[in-house]
Amino acid sequence: MKQKSKFIYLFIATILLLSGCKKTTESGVEWGSADFSSFVAIGNSLTAGVADGALYEDSQKNSFPNLIAQAAEINDFEQPLMGGNGYSYNEEDGRLSIVFGAALDLVFLEPGNERNRDLNRTYNNLGIPLIRANQVYTAKTSVEANNNHFVNKILRNSGRTQLQEALSLEPTLMTLWIGNNDVLESATLGLADANSAYTETNDFETHFTNIINELLSGSDAPILVANIIDLTDLPYFTSLPSSVEFGGNDLYLFGDCEDGIRELTDDDLVLFWALPDYLTFSSTGNVSQTNALNDTLILDIEEKNQIKTIINDYNRIIEQIVNSNGQLHLVDVYTLFKNIAQDGYEINDEIYSKDIIYFDEDGTLGFHKTLFSFDGLHPNQFGYMSIANAFIEKINLTFGANIPVYE
Repeated sequence: MKQKSKFIYLFIATILLLSGCKKTTESGVEWGSADFSSFVAIGNSLTAGVADGALYEDSQKNSFPNLIAQAAEINDFEQPLMGGNGYSYNEEDGRLSIVFGAALDLVFLEPGNERNRDLNRTYNNLGIPLIRANQVYTAKTSVEANNNHFVNKILRNSGRTQLQEALSLEPTLMTLWIGNNDVLESATLGLADANSAYTETNDFETHFTNIINELLSGSDAPILVANIIDLTDLPYFTSLPSSVEFGGNDLYLFGDCEDGIRELTDDDLVLFWALPDYLTFSSTGNVSQTNALNDTLILDIEEKNQIKTIINDYNRIIEQIVNSNGQLHLVDVYTLFKNIAQDGYEINDEIYSKDIIYFDEDGTLGFHKTLFSFDGLHPNQFGYMSIANAFIEKINLTFGANIPVYE
């Protein structure tokens, strides 16, 4: 009986000790067994909070890691804030804007400035726009990442890679969302630019494995790992039909495809950057082989299927690696955005679409209540909210936390 009593007392004491480790904020938010005392986010533009083709402060406030931090009531989550219009992928430009004049145009505004480059410690949000999987663990400077100026802005010549910076914060909880750029850059150029080729599947597996191994060897913190969205569902690829209505007829555009210049079909994708050309075709009906869209503005059916195959292969690799270690936890954003593409996303009893624009029967351009920004690739505040909710729901389920989702 004495031995049994000792066991019971020990069991009760253990439960009380574990209960004491669950942080509860003044408002009642519970972390469960998750520890947000050093919360670190690793990734690319989708982690950084890019919108409208640029990294700028007003959008960074809505980055999904920052939204998670706010929901968990973390007060010291630091980001590399870019003031004003921020910086686009060309350092001389700021965010993208749609300008209505004699003709619609897509223009980049004046660049902004770095707001907190002098922060005396590493940023919690280490998302670097444009970065590919191999550069996450090899690049310490912009030069080492194909002259990606964001590398110097986020790493600030620390002499460390993105992974090394993350581990320097001795993280207690991490998010990792990487691999999108390994296929996205090529897809946005219609698979037509040899200088922006996608990462082969075997190479991606090597790079992703190296990333995970370095993180696991450097920290025992749980890592929430997101998979890759089906890019062909994004409005950059789906906003423009392959035909225009003119004079009561549907005129199919011509494009420079894999099999040469031909008339497009409903299975081919006209990319969002062709919007000014598309509106010209709509207003003039001047559709011909002579005015065929450039190959960089077309993702034909063969290329579209190729992109889907690459993404499925990447996601298979990610899932296999995540399932092999209990320190890793998969956040299925692929399925999230498949559902959004089909049904939209409800916020405050209103449905937000993945689409940005639509055309009335007379060809007039209109704008949806959307989850995406003007670049057609990156979410707006509502889109990032949906991503944050997916991570929060995973945290609540996995760690017994009670962190509110955004509604």
